[in-house]
This record gives sequence, structure tokens and C-alpha cells, in this order.
Amino acid sequence: MTTITTKNLPSREERAEIGRKAKAIYEPLREQLEKEHWGEYITINTDNGDYAIAPERMAVVEKMRAKYSSQLFFIIRIGYRAVFHFRGLGINDGKRK
Repeated sequence: MTTITTKNLPSREERAEIGRKAKAIYEPLREQLEKEHWGEYITINTDNGDYAIAPERMAVVEKMRAKYSSQLFFIIRIGYRAVFHFRGLGINDGKRK
């Protein structure tokens, strides 16, 4: 597994581009997802458009880790516009050493 650190984290511009791609993938799905999965989480692989949905954030992270162990992906809380954020695979869940 690749560990994402501050030394190999994508640049601000790269993160912005990943965010734009994720939103472009999410937007056509939004209406249906909000009807069926409001408040749940979706992770999006912007390289291939694959996504996973789960009621809890860590559950959806684990689903994507199982498929894509060394990639970054984008997480959106369905129905909540303010909860867009990156989740790096291999990051120690926000805990600093």
C-alpha cells in the first residue's frame, strides 16, 4: 500500500482538478442518490468513475481501499454540499505521529 504523506500529496491544483472531476461524476447521479441515500457517503475514483456508497464514512473508505489500495479518491456526503473532502489511502485517519 502506498502511504500518502505531505511529501507526495497532490498539489493544490491537482487536488482542485480531482475535485472538479469528482463533482462532474457525482452531478448526473445526484438526484437519484439524494432520493435513495441521503446523508450517506459516496467515494469516487476520478480515474475511472467507479464509486461506492455506505452509510458511514469509514465504511465507504474501506470499500474503496479494498478495490484501490493505493489511490486517492474523493468523498462526498450525499445531499450535503459542504462536505466534500479528500481521503488519502494509507493516511493514518488524520492522526499525526
